[in-house]
Amino acid sequence: FFYPDKTCLHNPFLMQDMEKAVDRLILSINNKETILVFGDYDVDGTSSAAFLTLFFRSLDVDIHYYIPNRENEGYGLSKLGIDYAINIGAKILITCDCGIVDFEEISYAKEKQLDVIVTDHHKQGEKLPDAHAIINPNRNDCNYPFKGLCGAGVVFKLALAICEKAEINIEKAWKHSDIITLGIVADLVPIIDENRVIVQSGIEKIQEGN
Repeated sequence: FFYPDKTCLHNPFLMQDMEKAVDRLILSINNKETILVFGDYDVDGTSSAAFLTLFFRSLDVDIHYYIPNRENEGYGLSKLGIDYAINIGAKILITCDCGIVDFEEISYAKEKQLDVIVTDHHKQGEKLPDAHAIINPNRNDCNYPFKGLCGAGVVFKLALAICEKAEINIEKAWKHSDIITLGIVADLVPIIDENRVIVQSGIEKIQEGN
């Protein structure tokens, strides 16, 4: 507890659909496809979107982000965001901190030939939307050992999984642990287990002064 160790993080591929999402994203990176990151408008959602944007930029991906308007669009994936993805020629839309209950919007995206990868940590309803992949440790059928990740923690695990499978330097993910730390602390998830390891790294990054 007092000496968090990066090597003690759980295998990200223990999360349901992680392999499926990573395979699709590596294919997208290799094919130089455009990706849109759709973040919720709270701190967890915006830090998740910022992290993924910076991470994919470091891989020379054509990455764009979209944060919905709280007043006009409300919570969750919006059709305006999906239309924006289509207009910029995106092939993949990754949700951050939302999407687990956005059935209608994900069906709309699928009709437009847009692959949706949901990253979320909220509880699911009776069923899951028809997305390409749904990464959420709190899915009913997910046996991931730590259920306390926030949205930022989930996208961090996605980045670590991409690094592992594509043999990319893992520091490209850890470089932005300060941003993930903002999401973890602001979303009031418990600072134990993986969260404690990430937050320790993130606080060190924050103290470096940027």
